[in-house]
Amino acid sequence: MRKVSPLRLTIFMAGLLLAGAWIPQRISVTITPSLRHRIYLLDRSPEERRIVRNSYVLFELSSKFSEGAKTKKTLKQVACVEGDTLTVSEGAYYCNDTYLGSAKEYSLSGERLHPFEFEGEIPKGDLFVFGDHIDSLDSRYFGFVRREDVIARAYPIF
Repeated sequence: MRKVSPLRLTIFMAGLLLAGAWIPQRISVTITPSLRHRIYLLDRSPEERRIVRNSYVLFELSSKFSEGAKTKKTLKQVACVEGDTLTVSEGAYYCNDTYLGSAKEYSLSGERLHPFEFEGEIPKGDLFVFGDHIDSLDSRYFGFVRREDVIARAYPIF
């Protein structure tokens, strides 16, 4: 068996340490079915103008829904941006007349839900975010996300 030099071992360990520090800041893994992708590359310095409809964004959720959660960081897709028209009709949400999905009356645990109510033009600086799954916790329930609260833009990898 070949002996590894202390210098090579030190360089290897330093590389592992750097990778360990870099990866959590650059990669996000979602295990819920609320989005169709599972692994995302994060850009933690997104220019505001690059956050457009259909972008994926990471933000910190501050609502009653996040109480007791391990993390409050939430990843969703932008469905409507400022200037778009959000319409709600019989629990169904539309952005510029494009159907996004419907809100549920009860959570999986049987708790009564109170969907977000809004009709009109999305205000400046706000985003309406959405998940792909019927049980996604998104803007249908907690309302708008402020652009300034976006931590990172996410790009699906897998």
